[in-house]
Amino acid sequence: FFVLFFFSAPAFSFIYIGGSVEIPNLTYTNDLSDPKSQKFLLQAEAIQNYLAESYESSFLGKYYLKSVVAAFSEGESGLRAYYWNTFWAP
Repeated sequence: FFVLFFFSAPAFSFIYIGGSVEIPNLTYTNDLSDPKSQKFLLQAEAIQNYLAESYESSFLGKYYLKSVVAAFSEGESGLRAYYWNTFWAP
């Protein structure tokens, strides 16, 4: 008795790109340092939605999967959000 396993390579790859964006009309507060706080979750969701809308309406839209905001800090003139995006490539 034997079992034969066959694994094939996926038809596409995932690409992760990190970055940050500064939002001048928002300010950093200490509760944004806690990724479980309500303020962090709401602010992260708003920025993730903005990034999704931006990518989905661009030429990258067909490859875009999602954005995740991982952290916040005080920027030079506003709130800085650190994020990563996931794309797929055929």
